[in-house]
Amino acid sequence: MKKPSLILGDLIFPEGSIWKDGLLYFSDIFSHEIVSLSLEGKRETVFSLEGDYPVGVGLLSNGKMLINSMLGKKVLLGDPETGKTSTFCDFSKILSNYSPEYIVNDMIVNNDGQAYIGIDAVDFDENQPIGPHNRPSFSYILLVNPDGSVKIASDRMTFPNGMAISPDGKTLVVAETFANRITSFDINSDGSLKNKRVFADIGAPTDGISMDQEGCVWVALPSYQFGGHGGWIRVKDGGEILDEVVTNTHGAFDCQLGGPERKHLFLLEASILGQPRDKGDGRVRVVEVEVPGID
Repeated sequence: MKKPSLILGDLIFPEGSIWKDGLLYFSDIFSHEIVSLSLEGKRETVFSLEGDYPVGVGLLSNGKMLINSMLGKKVLLGDPETGKTSTFCDFSKILSNYSPEYIVNDMIVNNDGQAYIGIDAVDFDENQPIGPHNRPSFSYILLVNPDGSVKIASDRMTFPNGMAISPDGKTLVVAETFANRITSFDINSDGSLKNKRVFADIGAPTDGISMDQEGCVWVALPSYQFGGHGGWIRVKDGGEILDEVVTNTHGAFDCQLGGPERKHLFLLEASILGQPRDKGDGRVRVVEVEVPGID
């Protein structure tokens, strides 16, 4: 594999990426922006959300965008033509019945316009590093339907993060960050989930993921040891690691297969876990891989 090349710097914390119609879309969370990026490095701000922290994003068939509000406990509907957003789904009432405090994380949208959204507990002990003895309470995956209705699709999740759907649309794959694994579900015809099982036990925190045409998953690992750098691995169902890219300097927080043949792996990086995050600490690099992503 070739060495990754820098395509965009001057970010803070890029996350929640998708590839659509020749562009990479992602949230630069602490810049309060949704950004588009071409393979040639052209950057544009699609939405500016002052006072809000955008996380996961998804594109609908009508060209509009769903945007998760990390602290707002809601999904926004954005119109790229106008740059304006409105509330699509507010699930604060659902989460108000549960303790501890939750934030909204990543999402993926299926071909029927249904969105799977990770809801994460944040009851860590702030006085010690996040790890096996300092993990959050169980969290949830929500299913948001095209009419804005919402229900819990899965509970007992350990910080659900990046998500992918198999080429046949029948399997949802989810990174469970602080369980150090990737988990998969069968998708029922109504979008509900069943048959939860381990896709791969990684042994390190898992974050953003992207599935290729062979059903393998590229997954970002923020760190191999808390306080250190991370990387990306390509792993097949069952846990066999097939390939790896190491950052050496940053934390790896997301990845996405894109480009004209879906063979360009975009690597989204930011400061190592536990370090401050400032403008310029985040970046996007890209490297070519052999197996293309899913169209």
